[in-house]
Amino acid sequence: MKRIITLIITILFFVVAALLGLKNQQLININYLLAQSEMRLSTLLAIIFLIGFITSGIISVLFYLKLKIKNRQLLKMNKKHSKELNELRALPVKD
Repeated sequence: MKRIITLIITILFFVVAALLGLKNQQLININYLLAQSEMRLSTLLAIIFLIGFITSGIISVLFYLKLKIKNRQLLKMNKKHSKELNELRALPVKD
């Protein structure tokens, strides 16, 4: 259910970006540090939207990988502690 909602929201953002792009066809000047160019506002909106989408995807993947690594470490530690606990349970009890 969560994935479906996320997919719907993502599609909605793409539709809104496309609608904004269709409404903005005027030419604008873009000044870079060393250069200058003219492009349509719709193209600029599409480029900025795509850069933001890719950046957020990369950041999400990095956080996901970090959590996977931490999960793997905790699982190894859990197995080690379970083994130690089983060994301690096997020892005779002193009164």
